[in-house]
Amino acid sequence: MNHESNAPSSPRSRRLDPDLIAGIVIVLAAGALLLRTAGMPAMTALLPVSMLSLLVLLGIFLIARCLIRLKRQGETYVPIQVFDNARRFLGIAASIVLYVVGVALLGFYTTTAVMIPVVAWCFGYRSLKGLLLADLIFTGGIAIIFVLLMGQELPIEFFLR
Repeated sequence: MNHESNAPSSPRSRRLDPDLIAGIVIVLAAGALLLRTAGMPAMTALLPVSMLSLLVLLGIFLIARCLIRLKRQGETYVPIQVFDNARRFLGIAASIVLYVVGVALLGFYTTTAVMIPVVAWCFGYRSLKGLLLADLIFTGGIAIIFVLLMGQELPIEFFLR
């Protein structure tokens, strides 16, 4: 006797949507980091609080968008594939780790000035002029905002220690 179920299989995957997972992780991580800014001086906390608050808001929008999409598509919903290119994902993760380590060891400006063009080059941007201009604008802009306008110092450079 065959006891197989004759119920039709649904095309809908029972796994969670990657956008929903990402939204939840973003809200939780940014919220946890936001709690750590409570003991900071007001001017020092201004940028982290602003950025983390926006991350929480964007995470909530991501969750809401996902839930709306799930409701509209109903049983026909098929989640998107998360890892189209595992090598690229690992490259991004390694870049983040290298950047954090670099800031601690070399300083903020040196690491930023090196990482922007290197990472952009590794991910396919090949205009040397564009790389150097973007690097100068971003790193210089950060220096102007933090040092000149806000009077805040970022992690000191290895050659100034």
